[in-house]
Amino acid sequence: QVLAQDPIAAAWPCGLGDRLGQRAAFAMLSPVARQLRLRSAPSLRAAAARLGPPAGHAGVGGRSWLPQARFATTVFNVKPRKGETGGEQTLFVVGLNEGKFFGQDGAEEGLKLLERVAEQQGPKYNLLFSLTERELNTLEEDHKIKNQRLTPSRDLEGQRNCEFIPIIQAGMIDKSGRRALGRILRTTQGHVAWQLWKNPREAIKLFWAYWKRKQHKNVACREFWSKHFPVCSHAYFEENSELIVIRTAELMTAAHSQGKDSTWVLLVSNQYFQPVAERLNLMLDAGAPEKMGSTDFSRHLRERATELCAEVPDLTALLLFVYLGFPILLVQSAWYGFERVWYNSGAHDKVFVPEYRD
Repeated sequence: QVLAQDPIAAAWPCGLGDRLGQRAAFAMLSPVARQLRLRSAPSLRAAAARLGPPAGHAGVGGRSWLPQARFATTVFNVKPRKGETGGEQTLFVVGLNEGKFFGQDGAEEGLKLLERVAEQQGPKYNLLFSLTERELNTLEEDHKIKNQRLTPSRDLEGQRNCEFIPIIQAGMIDKSGRRALGRILRTTQGHVAWQLWKNPREAIKLFWAYWKRKQHKNVACREFWSKHFPVCSHAYFEENSELIVIRTAELMTAAHSQGKDSTWVLLVSNQYFQPVAERLNLMLDAGAPEKMGSTDFSRHLRERATELCAEVPDLTALLLFVYLGFPILLVQSAWYGFERVWYNSGAHDKVFVPEYRD
């Protein structure tokens, strides 16, 4: 009877036991999140159907839902501490495919979510992006809104990070807060180059992997590099994902400590979505309200963020010389040496007999 009265629970692609567990977790949702999920609009029903089965503990009211492998949407909720009435934090995480505007894992999904959030709370939500500050600033400068309208997608196709532009413009129209959480490229490049220097076996495999780099995108991109370059890919995907989670948790902790109810929408590239969701699932567990009130938790986040953003020597130039320049110089020297011996030994004249004319 409960399931028959709950179209959202009936829409979830899981078993009866999982649905009952979702129903119990659903009862703990904040009023805002509950209204968002009970709307009868097709777009929201589709978004609700994208949530996977319960993952045990963490997130929404002490529980969270990690997405199924083919979906990239999840939600977390941190309740106020006991004895407090304010400070509830709701976090939506949306994964976007590169260059995709419509359909599943496209910018359209993020816009639908923002529409529902704005209907319930007004333009009081906060947008978080997996982009770097430079990338976000560039997109905001190059794609300013005109007449309170979004730029047509046909004018954005082919541009770098174009899937984020409609959502950024929607945030500009609503005058919502926008923050970039990604690690700057120079630091990421330094960390990856350092791992390549310490793992020459993976550095050598770059020769053939370089030509396949454009064949894999989004989730397939992370899976490809993680399979063939487990050490170096960790410095790129896992460290970036961890920093995004830490910076998200720091913002939520600050709002929670101030007793301010906040709604956050985190938009990440799908190559980061799974590790981000998994780390959030561990961090925002049932004890999240107590964690956020602890100074040790905040200090741990700061220290770990400092480690991830630490500057290391960029060995890219040295790697290029050792694995590309040096072999070319070696081959060139060997060729010149062979050519000199070939001519000095007279072998050239014996093989190619010169023609003498009177």
